[in-house]
Amino acid sequence: MPTGPPAPVVQPRPQPQPRVREQQQPEVVRQQEQDEPQEEQLRFIDRLYFGGSFGLQFGTYTNIALLPTLSYALTPKLFAGVGGVYHYQSGDGFNLHHYGGRALLQVEMFSIGDGAVLAHAEAEALSISVPYFDATGRRYTDRTALTIPMVGLGYRQRISHKGSFDILVLYNGNDDPINPYSNPVIRVGFNVPFTSR
Repeated sequence: MPTGPPAPVVQPRPQPQPRVREQQQPEVVRQQEQDEPQEEQLRFIDRLYFGGSFGLQFGTYTNIALLPTLSYALTPKLFAGVGGVYHYQSGDGFNLHHYGGRALLQVEMFSIGDGAVLAHAEAEALSISVPYFDATGRRYTDRTALTIPMVGLGYRQRISHKGSFDILVLYNGNDDPINPYSNPVIRVGFNVPFTSR
């Protein structure tokens, strides 16, 4: 039988646990996470823009055109809008008033410098004042409805964080002689945001 004090028990030393390094998210993922809350915080009014275009011509024939527009940013690059149309034309003893509405869609296809190349499509529904002479030579006007589709390209030049100017060249899809537009239709317009957000 063994005699003497019991042998000491050796406790194993705890092994240090390896530190788990936190993996950094790729830059693209972090950027998306930063952008998403900003998109969610935008109110309806933050996506609204007021704008439009106008035209003036004086001389033997006078032509005044006003086209106010209210548009909404569906995405940062896709815009849908509605607007009014008014044309005043005078000449040869006639004073003509054309009016109506329009719906439009714009897509910023790609950026160039401080702006972007646009694809633009719209349709106008107008009440056209048509001049004519009766059998005795007296002047009369009558009204008729006319639908005018237009498609084309343009350039959007940014003048602030959200404001911009547009230059458009559009193909006029209606060749009716009473159409108040030529072909192509060239427009210069503007877009002003309701808020700066």
